[in-house]
Amino acid sequence: MQTSYDVAVILINFNSTAYTINCIRSIEEHTASSIKWQIVVVDNDSAEDQYQQLHSFVDGKENIILVKSILNLGFSGGNMLGVQHARARYLYILNNDTVFENDCLKILYDFMQTHPDAGLCTGQMLNAERAPIRSFGYFPTLSLKLLGSGLLRLLYPQEYPRREAVYEQPLKVPLITGSSLFVRYEMFAAVGGMDTNYFFYCEEEDLALTFRKRGWHCYLVPAARFVHFVSKSITVKKDFLQEYYYSLMYYFSKHYTWPVYHCLKWWYFFKVLKKFYKGGFYAKIAWMIARNAPPHYSLRFKQQLRVSGTGITGSTKL
Repeated sequence: MQTSYDVAVILINFNSTAYTINCIRSIEEHTASSIKWQIVVVDNDSAEDQYQQLHSFVDGKENIILVKSILNLGFSGGNMLGVQHARARYLYILNNDTVFENDCLKILYDFMQTHPDAGLCTGQMLNAERAPIRSFGYFPTLSLKLLGSGLLRLLYPQEYPRREAVYEQPLKVPLITGSSLFVRYEMFAAVGGMDTNYFFYCEEEDLALTFRKRGWHCYLVPAARFVHFVSKSITVKKDFLQEYYYSLMYYFSKHYTWPVYHCLKWWYFFKVLKKFYKGGFYAKIAWMIARNAPPHYSLRFKQQLRVSGTGITGSTKL
């Protein structure tokens, strides 16, 4: 790939154009002129009015590419479509419902330039009130489920840093938030990019573990600060909850041994099943887990192309 930019920011828009526009504006406002950047926006089959509003905003901006998908490809698929249009040394896979508080691109770029072992990094995530929130996590291992993070931290302090702590210096962490993935392109390309079998859960765990197996690490770089407008809704959407457990089972089957996979499978089966009194869909999800989460349970296979009078357009069936 011929690189023309230092960083390519990949944004996915799905019926959330106002967020996408604010995100782009924050990148334009905060990024130093010394950084050559481009933005690739993938419209993941939004409603026509949402797409047209976005098209009008980016029209004429030379370093912004708008790619329209006629199918909702989900998080991994949408980002991989965007990557095909990126021409940069680094990729920044960024949620569109974020805004920069400072020059995140330069801070993260400079860090990666001086830390060749880093495959992924992120900044300090803030909530809407500008308070720090968790920017990294732990791998969902059998030992974590059985022993808990507190005990494991005593045994392996470097592997389980405190997620709630506020850090001032860069810190090596197991995995970073999927809302802000700054990744070295050559490493990303070497592993084939994101696994598009994930629709919109567990992508960050998968990518971080894939990198770790090759000796490449994840870092929190707290000097870079961004706001993520995390939803405060407490409503459980059945399809999304099912998608989460589907993705988790796929992740376990991909990365763990047969005995470990089945231990985790039955651990989650009983965890979900005991919530059946909250709604029958918990029993349905438990049944899916017991069946080893066949692919037809995923929303990835429920997306449809809609044929209209003007041609083929995408539609999402949830």
